[in-house]
Amino acid sequence: MITENGHPISSSPREVQAYMKEANERLLGYVEFPFRTRLSFRPLIQFWKRKRKSAHAAEALLAREIIAKVEAHPELLEPVDDYTLLETHRGTVELLLAGLLPQALMDRKLTMISKPFDLRGIYFSPSLQELMQTGSVSFGVGKMDDLAKAISLTRASSMVLNRFYGQQVKIDPAFIFTVRPNDSALEQYYKSDLNIQFVEIVKRRPLKELSQKDINRLLSNIYDQRLWREMIPPENFEFHGVVRSNLIDVTEEESLSRLKYKLLERDAVVNRENILVLQQILRSYFQIQDLRLGLTAIDYPVENSVAHKYKIRHDFLADQHPNLLDPENAGSSYEKVCRFNDTLIVEDLTQVSNPTPIEVDLVNSGIRSLIVSPLTDERNRIIGLLELGSPRADTFNSLSLLKMKDILPLFCIAIERSREEIENQIQAIIREAYTAIHPSVEWKFVETSFNLLERREKEGPKAVAESISFDEVYPLYGQADIVGSSTVRNQAIQADFIDNLNRIKEVLSLAWEHLDLPILHQYLRQADKCMRDLGQGISSDDESRVMEFIRTEVHPVLDQIRYEKPELARAVDRYYECLDPVLGIVHRERKSYEDSVTKINEVIADLLDEEDRRAQRMLPHYFEKYKTDGVEYDLYIGQSLLKQERFSKIHLRNIRLWQLLLMCRITRRMAELNPTLSTPLDTAQLVFVYGSPLSIQFRMDEKQFDVDGAYNVRYEIIK
Repeated sequence: MITENGHPISSSPREVQAYMKEANERLLGYVEFPFRTRLSFRPLIQFWKRKRKSAHAAEALLAREIIAKVEAHPELLEPVDDYTLLETHRGTVELLLAGLLPQALMDRKLTMISKPFDLRGIYFSPSLQELMQTGSVSFGVGKMDDLAKAISLTRASSMVLNRFYGQQVKIDPAFIFTVRPNDSALEQYYKSDLNIQFVEIVKRRPLKELSQKDINRLLSNIYDQRLWREMIPPENFEFHGVVRSNLIDVTEEESLSRLKYKLLERDAVVNRENILVLQQILRSYFQIQDLRLGLTAIDYPVENSVAHKYKIRHDFLADQHPNLLDPENAGSSYEKVCRFNDTLIVEDLTQVSNPTPIEVDLVNSGIRSLIVSPLTDERNRIIGLLELGSPRADTFNSLSLLKMKDILPLFCIAIERSREEIENQIQAIIREAYTAIHPSVEWKFVETSFNLLERREKEGPKAVAESISFDEVYPLYGQADIVGSSTVRNQAIQADFIDNLNRIKEVLSLAWEHLDLPILHQYLRQADKCMRDLGQGISSDDESRVMEFIRTEVHPVLDQIRYEKPELARAVDRYYECLDPVLGIVHRERKSYEDSVTKINEVIADLLDEEDRRAQRMLPHYFEKYKTDGVEYDLYIGQSLLKQERFSKIHLRNIRLWQLLLMCRITRRMAELNPTLSTPLDTAQLVFVYGSPLSIQFRMDEKQFDVDGAYNVRYEIIK
């Protein structure tokens, strides 16, 4: 249908023009394109003139008819700026466009005719009009919407290079139209296919001289609009002609492309928000509006299971079944998929014979039609499951498998990568928190490991790793020890046991008044004896003996009292409420002591870490701390520990001064901390100065460094 000045003549809907105006400004990036463009039928007329002598009789006849009509209206040979001329010569224009618009295909083709670089068309096929009115339309250039301006300018300029500078440059970006009907959540994608053979470039000013170096510079900076406009001034050229644009449905291809792009993101299958985005893409890919996506990481067989989960649990029954492959779910859809390592399609879950709790719960959660596919690694081991579900029966069938083949490898790669990332994070935590290799010596471990790899290639698997040692390093040792920690600990245990035994005596005495059980009197006497013994001191034997008496002898009696005499139940319950729920004894004073020790250790350890970070900036060195009743640390510094830096005695004197200042800071911090502790504790700081260098070696069995050689053992003995 022909339009005038961007507004439709006859029945072309205004909505279509509005959409195309938006497209013109978004895709081309300009309300007015930098190059002047004019609607002109001259290139098309030249085409029909040549066809008058065509060997095809029908084509030649049509060409002669067209040219005869054009010659009767010579104004059509000139550029058309006043679109009312199109309505005046409607019949002739429609004949001219016949070659571009085969009438037999117009009901199915999504076609538009426009002037060059302008989407405000003069003709829209009926099917395109209908598409544009179905719902919201957005436009883009693949994944590069923000580069649309530069691409449009560069494309026009490249045509100038080809026409006037003898180049063979092809810049043909795929403009993607996204259409979503108003009553649907599905998106459809269309790619524009442009026919620009009826476009000519008119030179308005003398050509600017461009060397091949200049042209190469342009081609190396295709998004630099300022450079292109400087080298090829738009005001020097005009584009005349007509362009035919066909929209080709690429929903399946574009959905796959977007799926690949999304699955490349970090945490693509970990976060729930990303799963919902993937679900929307798959809805477009399958063209199923109510499609649901489920995804979970598993290890199958179960004996392959690792000791941790992967944080990838987005299957349909994640909230109902802790493990989809529990023995109680034997014979379920998921178990069959894993057993046979093949995709399973269930057209209607309500028709499954002998359903397991899995199928029942799937139906209850709104799933009627289901696809479950195994996700495998490169060794064909099952590492995950992909689910597609729909609340409508018979949504999925064997034809769905054809589309599944394209998406399964993408999900396999994504879930394997995410599992590896999570495993790496866990390994990093293990190294950091449990078996850390200190950063200052990590380079040596990397170097030794690489050497082992090379040796294994030459010598085979029998090659063993070299020992890792550092010679001529100076040791610095220090500790902040809790003063009298054993005494305070024993006093806390004594106080708790005495409190515990007093509470036992109260309950047993009350029970003695109501029950004629001689054994109660025996336990009362035994409790008195334990209290007298505790008053004289406590040993490790006393601790285990009293604890065994309370938990294995007294507590069963109290449970029996509560059962036989309900009126004494409250007294027994009050006693149990005073006990630690894990240890089963009174644990107040000892817990207070342990909390204080923990607090002291944490404060000192944090202070050591903070100060060591500063010292590492002075010169890298090996540092390791240990927590006991207080904190102690080993520090080694020397040239052999360094990969690049240079060590000198100045560094040694500097680090020793740093150590002394560090211990002073710890002393002050402990004085500030002491009043805040539930059990007041003091620390005594020690610095061990050892003037001779020694050697240290990494002990593979203990996974830590230790002094090496008989001579150096003297240092450990003194320490």
